[in-house]
Amino acid sequence: MAGKYAFIKAVSTILKIIWYLQWIFVSVLIFIFILIATNSSFIDINKINGFNVQFERIDINDEILSPENVSSDVYISNGEGRLHLKNASREFIYYRLFSAFVDALLYIFIIYLLKKIFFGLKTGTFFVKQNGIYIKQIAYAVLAIAFLPNLINYLINLYIIENLYIEGIVLKAGFHFDYRTIFLALLIFVIANVFIRGAELEEENDLTI
Repeated sequence: MAGKYAFIKAVSTILKIIWYLQWIFVSVLIFIFILIATNSSFIDINKINGFNVQFERIDINDEILSPENVSSDVYISNGEGRLHLKNASREFIYYRLFSAFVDALLYIFIIYLLKKIFFGLKTGTFFVKQNGIYIKQIAYAVLAIAFLPNLINYLINLYIIENLYIEGIVLKAGFHFDYRTIFLALLIFVIANVFIRGAELEEENDLTI
């Protein structure tokens, strides 16, 4: 029994540490946003103006000689890279900060729910319907993590395509499904429903005794 409570205490401590680290990360994001918005000399915009983009095609301007000494026009297709825009609009940076901010808040929400569940373990009240509801909310949050950041990045890339022209480069906006995270969310959702149903059956059983 002592070992079980030691494990619960250790996990609770780890969750508390991660909880504070996530809030520190959010605070740093807000601090960076304020520095950028106030044109502070403390931060160099050109060092953080890079962001990931996808491209359909990059034309190589110089001709390439093959081993047979045949001159060919070449291009690179279907890839990803980090695009840097010196002295560009700060909207790109704001959008990326917003995406990271949403992602961090979702993780904070999950940690908050896990803390509530493990607090119940400390008090000996684990197999109750409320914990099942917490687990279901975790499933929704994990599903949001699979969709929301990718959706935000997709919309950002659409904005870039519509407002940015680079000669010789054809950018594209692709939406990627994080299938593993989606599967994990569905698995947690099933566990939550089983947990809630089990708690309801236990309550009904207690009432019939």
